[in-house]
Amino acid sequence: MRSKVITVILIVVLLSFVGYYVFQNYYQEDIPPYETKLKKYSEEIKEVIAKNTYSFETTLIDNEWLSNHLESNIKCAEVYYSNDDKVLLHNCEVPNEGTYYFYDKVYEEETDEYKKIYEEVKNQELVLEKGNLLSDIVTIDLSLGIEKINPCSKNGVCPVGTEFAIQVNDNTVYRFYVLSDDGNKVELIMDHNLVSHTTWAPSDNMEGPTDILEQLQKATENWSNITPYNYRISDDNVEKVYSDIHIKTRATIPSYTKLVGINPKLPNWLYNNSNGEGYWLSSASKAMSFYAWAVLKDGNIDTADVSKEDYGIRPVITIYK
Repeated sequence: MRSKVITVILIVVLLSFVGYYVFQNYYQEDIPPYETKLKKYSEEIKEVIAKNTYSFETTLIDNEWLSNHLESNIKCAEVYYSNDDKVLLHNCEVPNEGTYYFYDKVYEEETDEYKKIYEEVKNQELVLEKGNLLSDIVTIDLSLGIEKINPCSKNGVCPVGTEFAIQVNDNTVYRFYVLSDDGNKVELIMDHNLVSHTTWAPSDNMEGPTDILEQLQKATENWSNITPYNYRISDDNVEKVYSDIHIKTRATIPSYTKLVGINPKLPNWLYNNSNGEGYWLSSASKAMSFYAWAVLKDGNIDTADVSKEDYGIRPVITIYK
């Protein structure tokens, strides 16, 4: 009896091996190595996007950001992330394999079908979570001397310098000025420093304005009416001193390029209420590794030692219309 049981078990095991061999060789489609690698790279991109903050403005993903957040020997000319959570890898070099194009499945060359998908994803209008709109959080505040709400909060484009009283939470209203308005979203800068006497960074500018970002997040964490936004903090130098910082927060830091772009001689609303200290900008000094740019109390822009507590933080918020 025992020998019969052993025989049956051996037959079952043998049939399993035969069935697996037949399935592998006759029914399962061979997957080329490059396809496996591209699919894996696509999934890694999705995972790193889910785990890390990325500043989505278009479907195109910044290659520098990708290289900073994941390791891969696959290099693509362009990487896109569509609204339906699919990754498009355009013109990708797979080591020892060749050049390929990928979107949810592999296309070995630029077929007409792929070109159509590429144009659709490339030009796709990104669906973003807009949160509270500008018209939802502007208010009248007689203590600030704001007696009416500019209609550009709903329609049209607000001129640079337009004044608003912004209800940042249920109990707090601050004055802000428009830095830019593209008709879809508005950048506004606060009329005074929210944080006083803080350092830009501990010792040098190589890692970016780390101290400012930490202090700014703490100071604005109760701004419940301001929807957190995926900000990209960038150095303005052509050859960047520090790599882009992507951070999800309610406010960011003004940049040298943005303010000088308004007017090299800053209007007084950009340096009023400085309390004798001025405020930091996001840009690092290229010439000196322990200096960064700041707006001085008199409205001039100059560099200062990043470890000195001589400047404050003036928040910039981005609000959709």
